Amino acid sequence: MKRLLTFISALLLVGAAVAGEKVIQSSAKHQPKWIGGMEDGYFIVSAEASSLDAAQEKAITRVREQIISAVATRVHSATSITMHEITTNGSINSRKEMKSQLSVEAADIPYLANVSPSHAEDFYWAKIRRDDKSTYYYYHIKYPFSNSKLRMLVDDYEKQQKLINDTLQAFASVNFADFDDLDQMLLRHTMLKQFAATLRENDSRQEIIRAIRGTYEQMLARNLHVETLSSDRQSTRAALLYGTQQLTCSALPKVKSNCLTAIELKHAANAAVINYDFQTGCYEDEQNWLEIVYTVLGKKYSTRCYIK
Repeated sequence: MKRLLTFISALLLVGAAVAGEKVIQSSAKHQPKWIGGMEDGYFIVSAEASSLDAAQEKAITRVREQIISAVATRVHSATSITMHEITTNGSINSRKEMKSQLSVEAADIPYLANVSPSHAEDFYWAKIRRDDKSTYYYYHIKYPFSNSKLRMLVDDYEKQQKLINDTLQAFASVNFADFDDLDQMLLRHTMLKQFAATLRENDSRQEIIRAIRGTYEQMLARNLHVETLSSDRQSTRAALLYGTQQLTCSALPKVKSNCLTAIELKHAANAAVINYDFQTGCYEDEQNWLEIVYTVLGKKYSTRCYIK
């Protein structure tokens, strides 16, 4: 259909010097026979503008559009990603398939950057004067584009899309129960956000990425919790757990108490050790508590232990 429209447009352009219009300057004495026609292995397009440069740029833009259209008709652009949602205790084990329909755009075809008038096999332009004495330009271009070139671009596109989809599937298949490091969990979340930045904003897979990030956040929210490992009047050991898996974490928790003083925190293996002074501010007959709080992706996870 687009080739038919291009052909019709070219015929209209060929008939420009009618109704009082006149060719007053041209790139060649005679108009080439290929103008207004169709040939295998070529895109033949025409454009009109107020200046020669603008008409040439319009013609090249139409060549690029023809290439995009040719590639788009040859590729399978559906994306299907299966997302797994698994918890450590087995209470949740689900699979969800997400699909999107992609559109082929200029950004997907690096070859387009090399499409230029210098690579055209032939061209012809004419400066036209209207009956009101104003002028404009027609630009015709015969641009080579073989079936082998089309197959190469389609193969390159499909390889590129497969790499993107395989990367997305790897993100979707992550099970945080396999991790023992909170920083690595959060790194996956950050990497997914960075990966999204490499895609076009209007790429339909952005919705899939948002869904995977949302699942990451839900998995953390459902399974993260803080546990007290040991506690006495000198120190308390606490850890962040994902289900039953004790996690290492580079960040120390925030702590507060109703009576403990001189509080100090440090890492010890995969736990946080909180040292403090019990004698100065705490009393035997009162509830002396220590609250331990981790913040992960804006959500707080806490526990309160009582020091006896």
